[in-house]
Amino acid sequence: MKVFREPLLHFAVAGALLFGGYSWLHDERAGAVAEPVRISEGDVRWLKQTWSSQWLRDPTSIELKGLVEDLLNERLMAREAKEMGLDQDDTIIRRRLAQKLKFMVEDTAQVAEPAEAELRTFYAANLSRFETPGRLSFKQVYFSPERRVDAAADAKAVLARLNAGDIEPAGDRLLIGDIFDDTDSGAISGMFGADFAHAVLQLQPGGWRGPISSGYGFHLVFVTRHMPAARKPFETVRDAVLVEWRSARQAELARDYLAELRRKYGLELEDGVSTMLGSETASKVAAK
Repeated sequence: MKVFREPLLHFAVAGALLFGGYSWLHDERAGAVAEPVRISEGDVRWLKQTWSSQWLRDPTSIELKGLVEDLLNERLMAREAKEMGLDQDDTIIRRRLAQKLKFMVEDTAQVAEPAEAELRTFYAANLSRFETPGRLSFKQVYFSPERRVDAAADAKAVLARLNAGDIEPAGDRLLIGDIFDDTDSGAISGMFGADFAHAVLQLQPGGWRGPISSGYGFHLVFVTRHMPAARKPFETVRDAVLVEWRSARQAELARDYLAELRRKYGLELEDGVSTMLGSETASKVAAK
């Protein structure tokens, strides 16, 4: 019959089916008993403690009632937002959940108390963390790559003449200065960079050395006084060793936990990701 071939009839039937299905699902959900939002004794105690820490007094009964109602409203809104799927694909929520889990993993290391032998082993394996840093007194002559055609070659030429006693030091002006007295390795690294600091800390007093490169350019260096790093006895830094041990333990636990999550959930990189990252980088990400 022609009536069954009419598109309008097909549309009406499809609409009726969709509407009926929606009504059935909605009625079923409406009839289901939702789990109530619970406010526990611990929640109220936490609210009182938080208030007291901020205001240095206990909340009044009216203030406490307001705190409880605020918590209830927050949980009600959060429950409904989750029901509506508002927590899906939300960057802020994802980061907050990841951060909360990270704190939980790290907290397991806070309660750990290592044996004395384990602390001493950690101390011996990380002596550079527990020493008085080396200190230097030195002067430098700077050669700027921006002002010279070949700053390194100029520095070598001046070095030869300086060590022969032919000339006085003559280089380019550097705003941070040319003479540094009793300066520790951290300060040198902060001014010139870690590589420069490492290089000059190997030098012995007397004689010009270089050129040594930094973020500024090239330098000739004359060390006048060198106090090498000194190891601190374990007994004097035990508390610092414990702090460092716990920090290392936290990092280890987090690394192991993430590796376990990788094994549990797996990882898939879309084809375009490898192109964007480069095959070598993508392989390293996938291999972790």
